[in-house]
Amino acid sequence: MTDPQDNNFGEIAEPKPAQTESGPGQSLRAGRLERGLSIEDIARQLRLSVRQVTALEEDDYSKVASGTFLRGFVRNYAKLLQMDAAPLLQRLEQSLPPPPPTQTISYPIEGIPFPSNRDHGKRNLIIGVAIVLALLLLVYEIYRGSEANIEKAPGGNVESRVETEQTSDASLFEAPPEITADGADIAASAGRPAASEPKPDVQPPPVRSASSPVVPAAPQAAQQPAQQPAASRSADAPSRELADEGPGVVRLIFEGESWVEARDGKGRLLLSRVNARGTEQVLRGTPPFSLKIGNAAEVKLVYNSNPVDLTPHINVYGGTARLSLE
Repeated sequence: MTDPQDNNFGEIAEPKPAQTESGPGQSLRAGRLERGLSIEDIARQLRLSVRQVTALEEDDYSKVASGTFLRGFVRNYAKLLQMDAAPLLQRLEQSLPPPPPTQTISYPIEGIPFPSNRDHGKRNLIIGVAIVLALLLLVYEIYRGSEANIEKAPGGNVESRVETEQTSDASLFEAPPEITADGADIAASAGRPAASEPKPDVQPPPVRSASSPVVPAAPQAAQQPAQQPAASRSADAPSRELADEGPGVVRLIFEGESWVEARDGKGRLLLSRVNARGTEQVLRGTPPFSLKIGNAAEVKLVYNSNPVDLTPHINVYGGTARLSLE
């Protein structure tokens, strides 16, 4: 007889699968039932859905968030059941599948040229030189454009215009010698009224008869005062002209067409118009005066009997002068 064990000769015993320790779901479910709580009670207190609580108790982690959130759910569930969360978390780590290995991708770096510091220095030098040249060209163009605008300014030759303005200023602001002479002539004519008057023809008195009445002759001296008001009017004309140039008085003399806007210290608009050539404007107000004068090269300004040079205040491109008179 053969031993029955001989029939099993050559057969290899299959290894029994290792019993893996279950996750924390069974312990959580047992603790819930021990305290008489339903799944709905746990879901309401943990603010989870019934499906998520059921998945935790069945260790079905595919229906629950993974990673840190899963550990937080288990920890809160154990805290609610007043259980120690440390062994439950340890069992959770053992029941979770291992994370897939991270693949590192390496790229060959041999043969890739990197720019050296020397190349960077050359490139920065070229860029710097190009920027400097562009700035110099821009400055030159601005300078050339300003010279062209000055040459195209109205009035022709600048030097001849300056000489003309100087001669016109000298002729304008010279003291008129006729004023004193006229005053002396007026005084002399007032002192010698009989010399300027033609002498009347002296006729012999008519022969009076005994019956004719005596008619007295009208005195000629009564006719002389009639000529004195004319002399006084001619003497008052220079005084009124001088009164136009008193304190707080601005006088504008236009040798060409010019637009002027003038305001006094109180903000009142004294003048705002285009003035024709050969006209004058006399403005009175409270200082300081604010003036905007177009075509200022053709305008003469007198303030408080003193001439004011407008040249420093003239804009080269527009020919407009802006100034304030204190």
